[in-house]
Amino acid sequence: MANNSYRTVYAFAREMYPKNTKTDIQYGTAGFRSRAINLDHVMYRMGLLAVLRARYKKSVIGVMVTASHNPEPDNGVKLVDPHGEMLEQSWEPWATKFANVPDNKLEDTINELIKEFNITNMNNRVEIVVGKDTRPSSPHLAKSVMDGVLALSGKPVDYGIVTTPQLHYFVVCKNTKRAYGQPTEERILPKIDNRF
Repeated sequence: MANNSYRTVYAFAREMYPKNTKTDIQYGTAGFRSRAINLDHVMYRMGLLAVLRARYKKSVIGVMVTASHNPEPDNGVKLVDPHGEMLEQSWEPWATKFANVPDNKLEDTINELIKEFNITNMNNRVEIVVGKDTRPSSPHLAKSVMDGVLALSGKPVDYGIVTTPQLHYFVVCKNTKRAYGQPTEERILPKIDNRF
């Protein structure tokens, strides 16, 4: 990766999203869940990971900021793969590693992933679809995700407040060149209605 990209990645990590927690966090089926005050660095790093995943898959990837039914002080994040499915299980350890690695090891971890998956198109401006729930912490945390996307020269597309199924739908639509449907809130409703 170019030195300029690294400067941006680490300037954000060091100045705005340093890892201040000593407790490790684990990526699972529902992504990450924790107290919102502990998630700034995690969200930023999931923005980075989403860009790397999108370059590897040559597809749009989604990032949803939500903690579903958890109490209001909590929040979380999960990545959405190209066909609207959850993040491939083999990448969950990478998500965990990205979230927990010390700031001074973040560059090494990015390079390790790039080498492991032979990601060669590091200048490709991939699109990352971002959605969030209505929790008070969600706007700030979604911005952390988008800063991570921008730091690796990705293109964040902010869908604002949406449900998790809506975000999954938007990702599928974008990756099927709209053959599945239009990636808008208005176009998902007739699809749901027809199912019933």
